[in-house]
Amino acid sequence: MTLQRYARSVDGTIPVPALLYNDEENYASQDGVGIYDGVQKSVHHQNGTVHVTSHRLFYIDAVNPHLRSFVLDLSGIVKTKHFAGLFTSSPKVTIYLVPEAPALTNGDDAGESWRCEICDFRNPPGASPTSAKCALCGVPRFNTRSAAPTPPRAVSAPPSSTYLVSSPPTFPGNQLEEVACPTCTFLNHPSLTECEICGTALPRLASPPMNSAPSSRPVTPPNPDEASDDSTMLRLSFRKSGDKALYAVLKRSILGKAWQTKGIGKRTASSGVDRFGIDGLVRGVETSAQSAQLDMNDALKDLDALMVKAREMVRLAGELNERLTAVTDLNGSSGARLQMTDVPVTLDMARDEKRWYEQLARELATVLQGTGGKNGAGLMGDRGIIPLDEVWGAWNRARGVALLTPSQFLQVLPHLPAHTEPIITDRTFRKSGLRVLHTPTYTPSAFAARLHGVLLMAGSRTTLDIAQEEGVAVGLAGEMAERGEVRWHLNVFHGYVWDGQGT
Repeated sequence: MTLQRYARSVDGTIPVPALLYNDEENYASQDGVGIYDGVQKSVHHQNGTVHVTSHRLFYIDAVNPHLRSFVLDLSGIVKTKHFAGLFTSSPKVTIYLVPEAPALTNGDDAGESWRCEICDFRNPPGASPTSAKCALCGVPRFNTRSAAPTPPRAVSAPPSSTYLVSSPPTFPGNQLEEVACPTCTFLNHPSLTECEICGTALPRLASPPMNSAPSSRPVTPPNPDEASDDSTMLRLSFRKSGDKALYAVLKRSILGKAWQTKGIGKRTASSGVDRFGIDGLVRGVETSAQSAQLDMNDALKDLDALMVKAREMVRLAGELNERLTAVTDLNGSSGARLQMTDVPVTLDMARDEKRWYEQLARELATVLQGTGGKNGAGLMGDRGIIPLDEVWGAWNRARGVALLTPSQFLQVLPHLPAHTEPIITDRTFRKSGLRVLHTPTYTPSAFAARLHGVLLMAGSRTTLDIAQEEGVAVGLAGEMAERGEVRWHLNVFHGYVWDGQGT
């Protein structure tokens, strides 16, 4: 029967994409298809799915896919016909096959490994017979199709004189002449089309005439109509329509003859056989070089984009700094214009931590007292006393980057008097714990002497009066006077000790 001669059994439980060659593509599928083996229905193949690929035709049975599924090579099809159906007859596609069924040897299936005839290396499965090449030596795989015909059946075998054998004829004694390369004179195997050494196209040997026919007799090509007996015919019966679309794909695949083109398709580039042998090493080096080049190009693109963003960030930071420095605070403290002429000092710029704090103290002195130029008198100005929190915030604002923590700021204060003129020191009030920086005019003794003179000249004064005269906040004036809202009078009782009793 036709199925026994031409079809090969496959495991239908495996997905069809896993059964394809590396250079094979699935074009179309149609379910609800029955098979006619010749003119008779195949009892065990009446409900399945047909897949048409670039190389083969798959039938996956719906009832028993493991045992009843098969595959048919498109290279063995010589003719097709389409019947649109009539009344209760289903549409059918008739396939006429070559008279001589090819025998498959040396692992012709995609699921079987094959052995190279040159270096005897066993290659892993996956590539189609025409596109495969040895992973060790790189020589293309020899054609594994044998020209030996299947023994003809008594009732259906056609006369042997009617058809020509599709593969090269066998010469007497089974001796094949090697083909000499016209460039390097290397003797190549007669089945090769290119020189194994230099790749030059090889001349084709003229086949001697067959002894069974005179040389003057023309060779008659096979007629597909004559090869249309039951043993070379197969029919696909479409129970759920879809016949026209599948038939168009089938004809396109047969005319395309993808099995005669080596290395087609996108699957060959990722074939697993490239990981073995010399060819695999060369491909691995090329792939690594390409990957490294791509990574380098991507890294350079990212670096260019980062540099563009960095320049934009610097520009925006400059604009923001100009806007901030142009704003003047109503209180004349943290809104003062502070312009640092030098780059902010960071720890990595100093040799050690002590040196760093000394440089920070010098920087803070510049912020407080200015540089004596157009920048003005600095943050301190004519005020003489400033709370520490105001100094810390204004200094970090002037730095812009590498901001200082409160603990680092407090460690800078002991180094500040050595870099200021007049000397600026810090003071802590016991009542509220407020810490301030002040000039010598606001030391406890200087403020007490100044307050004593005011009381002598103006008499009693309130805390609000003192705050207005000193130009400080009321709370700060009260802290310096160490009292609350009271009237101050000159003590005229010298040497008197109160006994605690009232008058």
